[in-house]
Amino acid sequence: MTWGIGQELQGGKYVIEQILGQGGFGITYRALQVNLNRPVVIKTPNEYLNYDPEYDKYIKRFIAEGRTLGRLSQEPHPHIVGVIELFQEGNTHCLVMEFVPGENLFQAVKRRGALPEAEIMTCIRQIGEALMVVHQAGLVHRDAHPGNIMLRSNGKAVLIDFGIAKQIIPATQSSADKAANDGFAPYEQRYQGSRDPRVDIYCLAASLYYGVTGQKPTNSLARRLDDEPLIPPQELISSISKELNQAILNGMALEAKDRPQSMQSWLEMLQRFPII
Repeated sequence: MTWGIGQELQGGKYVIEQILGQGGFGITYRALQVNLNRPVVIKTPNEYLNYDPEYDKYIKRFIAEGRTLGRLSQEPHPHIVGVIELFQEGNTHCLVMEFVPGENLFQAVKRRGALPEAEIMTCIRQIGEALMVVHQAGLVHRDAHPGNIMLRSNGKAVLIDFGIAKQIIPATQSSADKAANDGFAPYEQRYQGSRDPRVDIYCLAASLYYGVTGQKPTNSLARRLDDEPLIPPQELISSISKELNQAILNGMALEAKDRPQSMQSWLEMLQRFPII
């Protein structure tokens, strides 16, 4: 059941304000946490998943990963959205997260065009540091595309939507949903559903490509199946340094074995040259 505006949860502790998004796995709401008078985000699985034969497994993973993210929030990271609590409303499991104001990287590039190298590099390094923490906790985000990179007004970037939606791929989910965000997911994720941390390296490098060029990179499946080339960023924006150009191409290597083998290794590539 989709909740409408004004719906009260947990005896009036939360009040639904709007639906922020709806995907193959779940629904995302903006809600008011009444006692603190602050906005929050509430994620729930889609009701239709009740009919999936592996529904119980998905919910167990939803709860387990929600608890893991909750443990991460005990020592808040400035670049990871905070988890507030897990609860059950009737038969619906809910994950409550911090609401991050601002615009995402997609919106920033749409409004401003390609971003200055120094600005986008700062943002991507912050998100890379956040993903290192996520990987150390045994998780893989699998969707660090520009829509999930929020830019606060103070210049800080925050990684959102750990929505366990991306960690679980139900049998009832469409192939389009499995494809993740077009242009930013490596082919092994889109084709095989990989949960390897090197998926996040590709996705973040692709987000950097987008931020510094203003253009989406070539779809990884088209690169793999149709041999379509990935246009080097420097061919699109001639002012991009050769070092940054190479770091992006290394992070977006088609085969996972050819990418840096950890997020830390890729971030070290980004730190080998000064930002002007």
